[in-house]
Amino acid sequence: MPSRKNTTPLGPIRKFTITEEKATFRSRQGTLDVVFLKDDVVRLRAVKKGQNEPDRSFAVIPTGWDKPETRITVRGDSVILATSNLSVRISLKTGRIRILSADRTDLFRNAEIAWSGAGVGLIWKMPKDRHIYGTGERTGPLDKRGTRMAYWNTDRSGYPVEQDPLYQSIPFALCMDGPRAHGFFFDNTFRQDWEFSPLGKTKAKMTADDGALDLYVMASGTPSAVLERWTELTGRMSLPPLWALGYQQCKWSYYPESVVRDIADQFRQRSIPCDVIYLDIDYMDAYKDFTWHPERFPDPPKLVSDLRDQGFRTVVMLDPGVKVEEGYDVYETLKQAGFVVRNADGTPFIGPVWPGDCLFPDFTDAACREWWGKWYKGLLDLGVAGFWNDMNEPAVFDAPGHSLPLDAVFSGDGYPGDHRRFHNIYGMQMVRGTTEGLRALRPDQRHFVLTRAAYAGTQRYAAAWTGDNCSDWPSLRISIPMLLNFGLSGQAFCGPDIGGFAGTATPELFARWLQVGALYPFCRTHYAAAPQSGHPDINAVPTQEPWSYGDEWEEINRASLELRYKLLPYLYTVFEEITRTGMPVMRPLFLQYPDDPKTACIEDEFLIGSDLLCAPILDEGRYSRELYLPKGLWYDYWSGECLEGGRKITASAPIDVLPLFARAGSAIPTQDVVQHTGEAVNKPIVWQVWPDSGFKAIGTLYEDDGETLAYTRGDFKRTTLTLSGTKENPETSLQHEGGYTGRPQEIVIAA
Repeated sequence: MPSRKNTTPLGPIRKFTITEEKATFRSRQGTLDVVFLKDDVVRLRAVKKGQNEPDRSFAVIPTGWDKPETRITVRGDSVILATSNLSVRISLKTGRIRILSADRTDLFRNAEIAWSGAGVGLIWKMPKDRHIYGTGERTGPLDKRGTRMAYWNTDRSGYPVEQDPLYQSIPFALCMDGPRAHGFFFDNTFRQDWEFSPLGKTKAKMTADDGALDLYVMASGTPSAVLERWTELTGRMSLPPLWALGYQQCKWSYYPESVVRDIADQFRQRSIPCDVIYLDIDYMDAYKDFTWHPERFPDPPKLVSDLRDQGFRTVVMLDPGVKVEEGYDVYETLKQAGFVVRNADGTPFIGPVWPGDCLFPDFTDAACREWWGKWYKGLLDLGVAGFWNDMNEPAVFDAPGHSLPLDAVFSGDGYPGDHRRFHNIYGMQMVRGTTEGLRALRPDQRHFVLTRAAYAGTQRYAAAWTGDNCSDWPSLRISIPMLLNFGLSGQAFCGPDIGGFAGTATPELFARWLQVGALYPFCRTHYAAAPQSGHPDINAVPTQEPWSYGDEWEEINRASLELRYKLLPYLYTVFEEITRTGMPVMRPLFLQYPDDPKTACIEDEFLIGSDLLCAPILDEGRYSRELYLPKGLWYDYWSGECLEGGRKITASAPIDVLPLFARAGSAIPTQDVVQHTGEAVNKPIVWQVWPDSGFKAIGTLYEDDGETLAYTRGDFKRTTLTLSGTKENPETSLQHEGGYTGRPQEIVIAA
């Protein structure tokens, strides 16, 4: 939207009406609706006069919230609407807005809605010391104060560390005023631009190219409570299959079949844990979806079956572009059905991607999503376990903006519109079709879907990775704040390409990256071969497997993955917590310690769940580092040394050590190292108990079959371990919930 002087504000309110459902304010320029959804959640929706804007959302789902009691006061030239936790003041004289929390914190002060042409924006003032997090997939610092950001899903291979925007658009912010938190979501699928002035200044601005200003404000007090509201509003991820938490190995591309088999054999012969092998785009026949290359992969069922016998799941890639080729059944049925993205003149849009000229399914059409989902039957019947939807920004080669034309036409599930409106939700609707199709085909099975492009709420359908990053130290460093903000935005099952996608990782870089990557929520190595590096032989380029750098590095890399598999019972328990609370797996320190101001901008450390703190090495040639331990007692995970928190310490970190700390008072469920998750069934759970100063500790373990939806019918086991007594006479108790049998359990007091 142009500068403020070229905009038209909402302006003086000429009329307002208040019903049980909402309060409506009308000016000469437009209409503003205010609706309290809960006592700490309010929605403000402004539409320009004469604009026919459908009131619907791709992100927000029914919450089941009870409508709160709302008090309405007319005071002077203002109308005040308030619940017990939130108030909205509308100036009848100016149309400006003030939103306050129960403790009188200004969430939005002097906020002005304004239009410029079709564009809409909001300008407001915020406290000088407010911190801003979330905002989806972002490079740069953890705290987004002082940054400009765009929301427009963009394919950017080998992106630099300052790249903006990237592949995913989640226009949600988590804001901290000291220990108090609130959040806001600008639900508008057109391109958005946000700008927050630096610390010490007060201006904030966000605009959208078209559509309504649809703003949800959450004022729940603690950051964890805000995330609970946010993920109730947009949905939470389902519990993934256990194997999806294992290590995953990928290359662009492993082929032919003999290479895939060799990779699998190498993992098992070298005793390096791994659960998943990916087949990138080259497994297809001429890059055509739902096909197999007849020479590279002559017998897919046997290959997938043999890999499964070795403990590997197979995940395959699928892109949205459907090759224009007479006789190709996917193309023929799509063309006949007609649910394709169209040019402004109504003809089908055809654009080049990997297969050449392609049609693009219109995933904003429910019939198209159903058609797409049914095609997965053949792959499921072959035994393929997971699906990777790529290029779904959507990317188009040799096209303006590297995507579909802005005037391309979509059905919009009954509300037709152009690509400007639907660009940012194209990838989301693609994985929606994928996941809904898988659920229809295998209704009692959990499914794993991975996406590159997304909008708010995509966590309901897919995990996400951060796209085509680089094999360099800056890309390793930015992965931490990227994933932390991703998790704060609702997309908790996330990770980057370990080792980097574009370029070649050095042995040291790969080892350090795998150390921290073993604790990412989504743990996958992925790298580019010939198509990017220019080598004529795709199998002659430098490799990026854990054994690629020689025996010494292989030993270090094996130990990193063994740590992940040892901690899988704890990781799985934290993943189950997401499905109930929305709290991410990978957490910034301030999320767990909002009362400690020193945690506000720490972006090179993180928590896994509430009980493990990781402070990785992120620079070449470093063998120690300074880090901050939050208040309380902490144990060095490796030595057992007890350390006082609330201060900085220096940790030794030789090349084979990841600085890792356990919170005193925690009990962490672990297991013996296995080569894949299928081997863990009969292994005992080993509780690592880390007592606090009063020799007390508590921890939780969640178990189920790891594969089906039986847990939703009560077939799970939640165990709570409690430690008391003294070091000389420890007392432990185990309390169980649920009907699942579970594994035998052992208790080890680690310190």
